[in-house]
Amino acid sequence: MGKSGWMLLLGLWSAAGWAKSLDVQLLDNKGKALGEAVLWIEPGPALGPDTPALMDQKRRQFTPYILPVQVGTTVSFPNSDPINHHVYSFSPAKRFELRMHQHKAAPQEVLFEQPGLVTLGCNIHDWMLGFILVLDSPWFTQTDKDGRARLDFSPAAGQRLHVWHPRINETSETTQRPLGGETSLTWQLSSPLKRDPRPKTPKMRPQGKGGYVP
Repeated sequence: MGKSGWMLLLGLWSAAGWAKSLDVQLLDNKGKALGEAVLWIEPGPALGPDTPALMDQKRRQFTPYILPVQVGTTVSFPNSDPINHHVYSFSPAKRFELRMHQHKAAPQEVLFEQPGLVTLGCNIHDWMLGFILVLDSPWFTQTDKDGRARLDFSPAAGQRLHVWHPRINETSETTQRPLGGETSLTWQLSSPLKRDPRPKTPKMRPQGKGGYVP
């Protein structure tokens, strides 16, 4: 079944009251909210995404910092900066290099065919760091600044909830939990968070007319 057919079926399930929603609040070991974390349910149906995702470069940073996508997604890499970038990944899930000219150039696209974590860097700006988490499931979401997220899924979804963030310092066993019939839960991590891996961005120097230089 194609994704459009699956989404139609999900709509029918929702209308009939069969679709599920789960409200999650994610907390660190000190009880503070953890934003930008990815939550997902596996396994999921093998569906091809309908639209590409976007990983931009703005003010010499990857935007968003963390991008979750489903296997088979094409990610577009525009450059909104008035400077060049050289984006790369040496991750086993996807290796590539993109020589990106300033914002007037057309975006480049990369297809992500297998699940895994893809770490992004820039050969020109060493402090730039970003992540694309490629998931074998269409059922995923991200926490907001308050650590809250809503995950909508169907009865065909798996029965295990997973979490990932580059600062989470947990084992693979403690970054997943079984799902029952709950509609909300609070998930508090047991280990202290890792240090934020993002290097400090150097200050930008004005270049007139509202521009800046690296």
